[in-house]
Formats: sequence, C-alpha cells, structure tokens
Amino acid sequence: MAIAVIGAGIAGLTAARRLDDTVVVFEKSRGFGGRAATRWYERPSGRVYVDHGAQYLKTENETMRRLMLEELSTADLSDIARPVWTFDADHVIREGDPEQNAAPKWSYRHGVSTLGKLLAASGRFEVRLRTRVGRLRLLADGRYALYDVEKNPLGEYEQVLIAIPSGQAAELIDNSDLPQSERIALQSALQAASYRRCLSIVLGYERDIAPRPFYALVNSDRRDPLAWLAYEHNKLGHAQRGQSVLVAQMGETYSLEQWETENEALVNEVAAHISELLGERLTDFDWADVQRWRYSQPNTLADPSQLNGVLRGLWFTGDYLIGGRVHLAAESGESVAAAIRQSRASA
Repeated sequence: MAIAVIGAGIAGLTAARRLDDTVVVFEKSRGFGGRAATRWYERPSGRVYVDHGAQYLKTENETMRRLMLEELSTADLSDIARPVWTFDADHVIREGDPEQNAAPKWSYRHGVSTLGKLLAASGRFEVRLRTRVGRLRLLADGRYALYDVEKNPLGEYEQVLIAIPSGQAAELIDNSDLPQSERIALQSALQAASYRRCLSIVLGYERDIAPRPFYALVNSDRRDPLAWLAYEHNKLGHAQRGQSVLVAQMGETYSLEQWETENEALVNEVAAHISELLGERLTDFDWADVQRWRYSQPNTLADPSQLNGVLRGLWFTGDYLIGGRVHLAAESGESVAAAIRQSRASA
C-alpha cells in the first residue's frame, strides 16, 4: 500500500518511520525537520551552527524519549546543562524554575536539525526534497493522485498524510479535487487553528561576550518585545573558541509590527534592546541574520477528530493538533501512524 506524506517536519518524519508500507515523503524545502532548523555560517575563526527555530529538544514524552535516546544515534547528542532564567518588562532578571531546569535540554553538535536528518536516514521510506505538492485529486477507486505546483503528476497513493502547518494545509485542500461537502468541512476545521509569527534574530561576535550563569532568558510577563534570548555558544560544538552567538526570538506583537522591517534596521534595534536588558554593549556584532517564521507556534489548536476520518485515506498531523513543541509534534506523528495501521487492518 503506497502512502504519501506531505511535509518532512518532525511529525511527518516520525509518522513515515512508523509506517511499514511503501512511503514517499514530499518536502518543499531542501532540508528536514521543519521548525527544528539549523543554519551554519562560515566565519574566519571557524564554522558556527545556529538553531534559529526550536531552541532545544525535550524528551518529556515516551515518543521522543524512545526516538532520541534509544532508536536514533546519540553520538552527537548533548545536554545544554545551563539553566533558563527569566526577565520581565522592567528588565529584572531572576533565576528560573528549578524543576523545569532539572530536565535535560538536548541539542546535537551540529544543531537540532540533526534530529530530522537522523529520522530521514533511519527509515525505509523515500524522501523527495524541493517538491511542493499543490493539488490532490480523489480518484474513483478511492486512491489519491498528487500533483506539484507546476501540475506535474507525483503518483497515486492509497493513503495521504498531510504534515504541514494548518494554513498551508488549508490552501492545499482548497486547491484539490475533493467532494465539496468534505472539502468545506476540512477547510473549516483547519481554519480553527492559528499560528503566531516570530522574528528570530541571530547576532554573531568574533569575541567573547560576558559569561552568564544561564543558557537563556525567557520573558515571564509577555510585556517585553523580546520573548527569548539564548547564548548559542553554550551548546557543545556550535561555536569555536572566541566566538559568541546570541539568538533573539521576538514576541508576537513585535514580530507582527516589524514583519516588513528591513533586516539592517531590525538587527540594530534588537541589539540595542538586548544591550539595555543585559547592561552590556552588544551593538558591535560582527555578523547577523534574520529568520521570519510565519508558522512559529500554534495559538489555537484544531480538533483532530474533525480532520482525520472525514475522507477515507486522508490524514492530518502536526503541532496545530496537539501543541507547539517538537516532542508533541513527534507524538502527533506517531499517533496518526498508529491510526493509519489500524484502519488498514480493519479494512
């Protein structure tokens, strides 16, 4: 039985790995992992790896614990170890929650995107990168024909699992040839989910900045433009000696207001704000980068029961069904894979 998985994020890859049929994963980008993303930069003093989406990985559920610690390679896995502290809009910095900080904060030597690469390499499924599915067509025999955005055929499949953000999934359903009443129901269910946007700013320094007792700061009252600030060089293998890297993730309101701001003005403003927060001159960065996450984390969730089962053989998975964390996305992928196997067994 051929199965198509649309999207090579953690949910889609986890599902593909659990399915023992002929699976083809289609991914519009050139990499794996979705928001568990890493960029690398060649600098005079050596290569730097930066997690510019999800900042670290948690093994708080059985799905992620088993995947990361038992089934996949742990050779490059390490605990960040340092705690996360808090700050408020008055820029008062306090120690974080001891219980939360006791849990491991995992990263890989070359970034959290390693998880997606390990998942993709560990399964028997095929992955077609740089292939964007633009349309589904339900055939008379119950199979689905897939086409890319250029209307080129991508094959016919007994089951299709849509593992992309809800907004993209709604657009795909809108462009597809499906029964009208079911198509309207699916679109309505998908539109119930909403995502926040996030501007992720990377600031790089070819020097050591002041050491701190924490790995990162999180805004506790949600009144500051800055939501999260991380010291990326505290992760094993991410930076060379004498390099410092900050990752600033901005709050939803600021991100919406500044979405179209040019990168140069944006990084200068954010660097000035961080300097004020920390009481340290950090406006003299040597390089910078900006990532605009249109689908950062879900604000509201969709109901899986209003999506899975509406059309036979059409399935949905992702963080917008369960919650905006990587380990939850993996759990969603594993759950839907189990449902697909069960539906096949009872057919």
